[in-house]
Amino acid sequence: MEVIYNVKLLYSTDIPVSPGVINVEIYKPQQGKLPIYIKSLDENDPKQFMRNIAFIIQEELLKRINIDIITQAQLYIVEGDTKYKIVFNDSLNNFTIEKE
Repeated sequence: MEVIYNVKLLYSTDIPVSPGVINVEIYKPQQGKLPIYIKSLDENDPKQFMRNIAFIIQEELLKRINIDIITQAQLYIVEGDTKYKIVFNDSLNNFTIEKE
């Protein structure tokens, strides 16, 4: 897969003055969806803040190119050799995290 966009983002955590930091890589479309890989760059666990992260990715990155994160993207969280797939059920608030 080829990376088409790479960016570092901040997201809110439980501690207001200590935001989380992630690296976001967007790849060329695969199977009709835009693959988006998320990797933490600090001690925070992005799985605990997935709603915040998904909202930021939707509003800051995807909205300006008219892509809906729920129906047109596939998010993954990468932790070392482990990959988790984020499955949105109908909104940014309703999702499951599946280990792959």
